[in-house]
Amino acid sequence: MRILYFSTVNWKWIKQRPHFIAHYLSLKGYEVDYFSLNPIGKTKIRKFTQGRLRVRDTYVIPFALKYRFVEALNAFGLRAKLSFENYHIIIVTHPFHLKYIPARLLVNCLLIYECMDNMPYFYEGPLRERILAEERKTLNCVDTVITSSNHLRIALHDRSPDKQMHIETIPNALDRPTFRREPKRLILQEPNLIYIGTISDWMDMETIRKFASIHLRYTIYLIGPAEIPLDLLPNMVWLGVKKHDEIIDYIYSGNIMLLPFLINELTEAVDPVKIYEYLSLKKPVISSYWAELGKFEDAKIKFYCNYQDFENRVFEIEQAGFASELDSEFVELNNWEVRVERYAKLLYSDLKAKKTN
Repeated sequence: MRILYFSTVNWKWIKQRPHFIAHYLSLKGYEVDYFSLNPIGKTKIRKFTQGRLRVRDTYVIPFALKYRFVEALNAFGLRAKLSFENYHIIIVTHPFHLKYIPARLLVNCLLIYECMDNMPYFYEGPLRERILAEERKTLNCVDTVITSSNHLRIALHDRSPDKQMHIETIPNALDRPTFRREPKRLILQEPNLIYIGTISDWMDMETIRKFASIHLRYTIYLIGPAEIPLDLLPNMVWLGVKKHDEIIDYIYSGNIMLLPFLINELTEAVDPVKIYEYLSLKKPVISSYWAELGKFEDAKIKFYCNYQDFENRVFEIEQAGFASELDSEFVELNNWEVRVERYAKLLYSDLKAKKTN
């Protein structure tokens, strides 16, 4: 059975949900084509085959969101490219993706919209309204919707023209093979706070900088791609992007892990992958609070609402002592193999239902 997995991130980007879903579906016997669009000149792409997984990232003409004629040219070229392919299932992850799919495939394939972000809120003004309109069209065309969070499930139900549409929430997870191995103890300055993930404008950098400026004995490590200028203090260290299989070593070697997000329409919809990775090693975590994290309230997470909260949480954890220990039960319940087992069962049942209708 062949699947086209149409991702918003290319294969070379830091490992995220699309990479794991495509990889583990291929291990379950599906022939998976992983496909993403990359503006010429922005990044290099790779094309390769690994078992039943084919990575087919492709270049497109840049500035498609700015110029409609460029968007139309890209859509024409991609439809022509995909017209030679045959799939049983197509998974799209952005409201614009369906316009790149040939009409023949739209009619014959099981269409899945997998939503892992509140997509319209990456944009502003008229473009946001356009994305919302395209998302409503997508919801009206697809057979099934999968979300990564309960917040997204509710949001898409409200936006969908079909209020009876089944929307399945399959949360994020961690990669079990990575977290099975014995982590290495890295040489880091202590005490420390560590953030791992994309560094963007949704981060509460004001609180982090203020803490760093007042408490010079703490070192704050930032790990991941930076999408904003970094105004770092002497005790703030950006380590750049690390390979995913190295992340466990930084979590293991860290004293306190951070999820310092500003709360808005975008972040409220997130089920952060990093929280699963942090908790797999029973690390103390300081995080801003949003409803999606309520399911982790019994774990070692301390929430903050303002700077004073943040500072108090750091000292509470320090007083209790820093610890790191593999939580085998948590890993077994919250890994990508478990999630993709659910995912595959949903694909199978929905494809079977589509064939009988």
